[in-house]
Amino acid sequence: MRDTAIEMAKRMLVDSIWKSANLEGLGTTFPKTEAILANAPTTTKTEEVLFVINMKRAWQFLLDNLDYANCIMLLREYDKIVGELLFHYAGEIRTIPVQIGGTSWEPEMPQTGVIMDAIKEIEQIEDAELKALKYFCYIARTQMFIDGNKRVAQLMANKVLIENDIGIFQVPIERLEAFREMLITFYETGNDSKIIAFMKEYCIRRVQN
Repeated sequence: MRDTAIEMAKRMLVDSIWKSANLEGLGTTFPKTEAILANAPTTTKTEEVLFVINMKRAWQFLLDNLDYANCIMLLREYDKIVGELLFHYAGEIRTIPVQIGGTSWEPEMPQTGVIMDAIKEIEQIEDAELKALKYFCYIARTQMFIDGNKRVAQLMANKVLIENDIGIFQVPIERLEAFREMLITFYETGNDSKIIAFMKEYCIRRVQN
């Protein structure tokens, strides 16, 4: 029996959450992530504990709702879960400017109608891998939420990959620096071709046929 994407996602859950935490610059170790998820004693910051627990809940919600349509309400629900007790207005489309570390570029103010149109456009993409990566790029760059955008972007990319039984999306720890640099360049230019090629090669763990 071959591994399915759902089985892979469940098996790699600790690994995925640990990598997400490192992408956010938290520097949480794998054993600490494991301990938090197992409710075992460990010395760590409250922010890290909340991050890990919220991501576990978000993953559970993702896997329980794979049949739910890809839409703005789903993105808002992901953000609401990942942001609980971590930041204000979790799940709400932001109405104030935000700044991104590492660049002077500032994203435009998000508009619900524009987001809905963009989602509709991405949904037309037939290549499921490309669709997943386009979702990641769009959500990360649009910064539709006060915080948690990269987490929502990763969850959405994972949903598309899992519902198409392709695999899971993760940014490898050893590629983190290169990925962050590409992300900044993408934010500043709006050109996603290089980062998509990079993610296609390094960030999709495909199920073995």
